[in-house]
Amino acid sequence: MKKLMKVSDFVIKFLEKKKISTVFTVSGGGSIFLCDALYRSKKIKYVSHHHEQAASFAAESYARTKNAVGCCLVTTGPGGTNALTGVASSWIDSIPVIFLSGQVFLNQTIKKTNKRQIGVQEIDIVTMVKSVTKFSIMIDKAEDIEYYLEKAFQQSIEGRPGPVWIDIPADIQNALIDVSKLRKYKIIKKDNKDINPSINLIIKKLKSSKKPVIHLGGGARLSKSQKLLKKFFQKNKIPFILTWNADDLIGSKHPLYSGKAGAFGERGSNFIIQNCDFYLSIGTRLPYMVTGYNANDFAKKAKFKAMVDIDKNELKKNDMKLDVTIQSDASIFIESFLNKLKNYKSNSNWLKYCKHVRLKYPTLIPLMKNEKKYVNSYYFIKKLSQYSRKNDAIITDMGFSFTSSHQAMDLKEGQIFFTNSGHAPMGWGLPASIGTYYANKKNSKKSNLICLSGEGGFQMNIQELATIMHNKIPIKIFIFNNGGYLTIKQTQQLGFNGRIMGADKSSGLSFPDYRKISHSHKMEYFCIKNHLDLDKNIKNIMNHKKPLLCELIMNPNEEQIPKAINKRGKDGKSVPTDFDDMYPFLSKEELISNKYE
Repeated sequence: MKKLMKVSDFVIKFLEKKKISTVFTVSGGGSIFLCDALYRSKKIKYVSHHHEQAASFAAESYARTKNAVGCCLVTTGPGGTNALTGVASSWIDSIPVIFLSGQVFLNQTIKKTNKRQIGVQEIDIVTMVKSVTKFSIMIDKAEDIEYYLEKAFQQSIEGRPGPVWIDIPADIQNALIDVSKLRKYKIIKKDNKDINPSINLIIKKLKSSKKPVIHLGGGARLSKSQKLLKKFFQKNKIPFILTWNADDLIGSKHPLYSGKAGAFGERGSNFIIQNCDFYLSIGTRLPYMVTGYNANDFAKKAKFKAMVDIDKNELKKNDMKLDVTIQSDASIFIESFLNKLKNYKSNSNWLKYCKHVRLKYPTLIPLMKNEKKYVNSYYFIKKLSQYSRKNDAIITDMGFSFTSSHQAMDLKEGQIFFTNSGHAPMGWGLPASIGTYYANKKNSKKSNLICLSGEGGFQMNIQELATIMHNKIPIKIFIFNNGGYLTIKQTQQLGFNGRIMGADKSSGLSFPDYRKISHSHKMEYFCIKNHLDLDKNIKNIMNHKKPLLCELIMNPNEEQIPKAINKRGKDGKSVPTDFDDMYPFLSKEELISNKYE
């Protein structure tokens, strides 16, 4: 018996079947039939944004928060190209998002011709996104829709997750199909590789070590390893360190938590990495921001280095010697590791050292606390940590709003905290907060949704304030107002003899009055100018129920510290430093005093 359905309706029914509850979109003529089908869905909420980039960021953040597949729907031409930054962001940080785009009529597409364009607003978006998606296709036969939808969905979650793109011409969207006769996609389950021999070697080396450390990355978060890790560390007293994408994996109060290492990590954590004799990374690709731009020097005293990652390509490190590499999903490895590791005895002196060196070099130093004229970003983050609640979601943009948060935030178990660290686009934080709200809506009445953004990043998607107010999203936006692009400004000051270009008001960059911006959107506005009554102000804001914007007036010359930077030799050339020799640089005597023998 025939079961006729429009392709557009089939697409939305497919999303419903896959438990995708929210689609982030900007309506358009090229996607009009898909939009209509989405409108008629009883199971999916659509969120209308004011820019496709914002919609793509929201879909990514939705996927991160739910640890499931997100979805973004855009129109043809500029709709697709506007979303490209979000596709790249999902690609680098391994986030599964289905991007659906409308296209002109099939007979108006350039297809395999050499023409630049035939249809109005036509663009070959599939070719454009090919390098930043796991799968991309334009549907040219209506009866193939189920096959390619299922293939795309499976591709997005298999192995290392990532975005996929399906482009659907308008006449294909509107075509009638017999659902019973559609081409099917056969899901082939891949056998897991036998990782036991490598695990046995890792266990052997671990038991002979005196100073082990485990480094956990975003892959551990994506593989839903939290419960397994808790069991593992409860049983085995091994200090662990987190990367940017694993900040909220385990709460900061865990007794074995040893901070966050990296170029913008904690000084004490970097000392721990550099002094360990056994190093095991799980679920981090070890990018330069993690290794401090000097991979050869990373974990330099480790007699044994092992890396576990789901992506075999990431295991091929040309600039780092690894003794063992294992291609595996993090949860599969951790479960096997937990089951096979017996009778491990920890080194109490090493555990004491890890605690000691972190306490010796706290993120918050007197200079930050004693700021009189402005709000210091690190001090603010410590106070925000204090007044935040369990299950709060804290989403950050790039620049100071993230680096100071990453270094100073004391996360409670159950809190959500992340940014896009790989592509690191400015303007990500505000729309990403919208995605997190819809993914975490069930907790919205008993938790806070917090967005941390610099004024530079905020400007890039400021139009999404309208989206927030229209949907009555109870967000608390903190704008770090430091007078411009402070990270860029400081790079120009340190590396280019103070030649500032396009980074502050004096060099061609201005910003609006945020009080007026807030009021134009009928949004509550607060301004905190210094540390006077900071506790009272934050406490008041955190108890506020409506959307609000709080402007934090910060020092336009505040420094990001500590951070890994190169030194300048006498000849002016850049000289790489050791991973643990962070700016502000310590004396040779102090560096030596922190060595663990």
